This record gives sequence, C-alpha cells and structure tokens, in this order.
Amino acid sequence: MMLLVADVGGTNTRIALVQPDGATTPSLSVSHIRRYQNDGFGSFYEVLNRYSADHQLPVLDGCCIAVAGPVTSTRAQLTNRNWSFDAAAIAAALPVTAAPPGGAVHLVNDLVALGYALPDLTPDQLLQVRPAARAPSLNSQALVAGMGTGFNVCMVKAGRMAPTVIEAELGHASLPANVRDQLVAVLGDDANRFATIEDLFSGRGLSQVHQILSGGREQKGQKILAEYDPARRDCAAQAVELSARLLGMLTRELVFQYLPFGGIHFAGGAAQGILKSAAIEVFLQSLAAPDPFADHIAVVPVRLITDDTAALTGAARFMLAPG
Repeated sequence: MMLLVADVGGTNTRIALVQPDGATTPSLSVSHIRRYQNDGFGSFYEVLNRYSADHQLPVLDGCCIAVAGPVTSTRAQLTNRNWSFDAAAIAAALPVTAAPPGGAVHLVNDLVALGYALPDLTPDQLLQVRPAARAPSLNSQALVAGMGTGFNVCMVKAGRMAPTVIEAELGHASLPANVRDQLVAVLGDDANRFATIEDLFSGRGLSQVHQILSGGREQKGQKILAEYDPARRDCAAQAVELSARLLGMLTRELVFQYLPFGGIHFAGGAAQGILKSAAIEVFLQSLAAPDPFADHIAVVPVRLITDDTAALTGAARFMLAPG
C-alpha cells in the first residue's frame, strides 16, 4: 500500500509518501518529504503538480490532505490563505486506484492530523516544557494546541486500537476575559485589535503586538522571535515576553476547558519561537501563578512538538484508523 499525505498550513505545505506495513497496527515508512513555501504558488493544486513533477509517483492507494482551516467530508478552505480544496479534483490530479469521485482522497483539519500523530511521537520529537508535578492518572485525555500562522486545538483520548480525536475551531473564539484584561492593561485601547484567540496567539498576533509597542514599526513574527534578546529590553523583548505571559494564562484556561491530564502539546512555528527561547521562563511563571486550583494545573505536563512533519504521520494514521 502507498499513500500520499500533505500538511497545508498558511505559510508552508509539506508532502510525503507513506507506506504502511501489513500489521494490524501498521508501522509507517515515510519518504520523499518535501516542503514548499505557499507564497510561490497560486493554489494547492500547483503545489501538488510540482511535487508530482519532482517525483515519479507510483499508483496510490489513497491520499490524505491536512488543512489549516474548516473541513467537510469533500471540501476544505485555508483560514489564512485563499486556497480551497476539493476531494474529487485532487483525486483527478493523482494516480490513485479506482474509487468513487474523491473517495480515495480524505480531507482533515491539520490539528486533527496532529492528534492522530500523538501516539507515534518519540522523545526526540518532543521538548518537555514542564513535567507534571506527579504522574497524572485521572484520565487519558491530551490536548494539541497549534500556534503558527493561526491557532487551533484538538483533544485526543487514547483508545485500544486508535485514539479518538475531537475537533474544534478554538482560534475563532473570543479571548478569555483575564487575557483580555491583561492586554488592555498593557496596550490600552489598542487591545481592541485582538478580538479572537487566533488574533493574538499566532505569528501575525505577535507582529501586531510588536507594531503597537514600537509605535507602528511593522515586523514579521519570525523576525521578531529571531531578534529576541531578554537582555536588550527593546520592543522585540517586550512583545515576545508579553506573548509568553499571555500564553501561560491561556494554557491555564485550556486545562479547565479540556482537563488534558495526558498533557498539553504545543505545535507550530510561533509556539516553538516562544517556548524554545528564554521567554519560556516567562511562560512558566505565568502558568504557575498563584491560584486556588494551582495544584490541579500542576498535574498537567506541557510539551512542545518539535518535528514539523508530525502531521504527515497523523494524516496517514487518520486514513488507516478503523471506522
């Protein structure tokens, strides 16, 4: 069996071939991984054509596309780029085995794909941001929180054969009141620019915070994170550390919303930029702030998914999951 999988975000698209073995719970051989910057293409179909031209594709037994945006059974739309996806059109562009139109092609939200990847992750694909205060045993629930071009979460509950992954679109929900209050205290009326969770907790959110603090200077989130030096106390340091403090506050809210005693797993470029920098200390202090339920929060481990290709494995697991 040979599958084609893709992970399409607002900034990059990753594509690979996956070959499962014949076991009941198959091992996956992932090969021919390629990353494309979306700014160089007008649509996902152009990216797919480039990948097909770069590789002599074998006959495929199926395809799964993980999309950073709303997904139905046959269609999807990127939230932060004007790209649409149609399962039948994708099937027509690939050498897939005979199936009903689009039947060999599956579309899935990118956070759902990461949820399915969670059981496959090895220690070298994870950074332990904060271990649990004691071994959590209250439930088998975990949470994946993607913070990159956009923001979203999914809950994962372990199962005997495959995890149960529960979808969400949390990025479009309003900011928690405590996060908004802190934002107003620092930014004043400019806090009104951040209506939703994704408006703040994303690469563009960091850019907006920096722009306000610097008096209007535009800078991409990636560059701000690259320039961050806590010793300099410039606008980059202020923006990154404010974002880290607010992310700690949001993480506390996620504990109460989802009870993820199996861990909160952050993913995405913006999350990596903060949690792999010196700003991690600001995040941890915010997460551990005094609270009547501090012991409850301390039970939840926090990890960072450092492998940007993890969603490709998850897309394959989604296709192979029973039912």
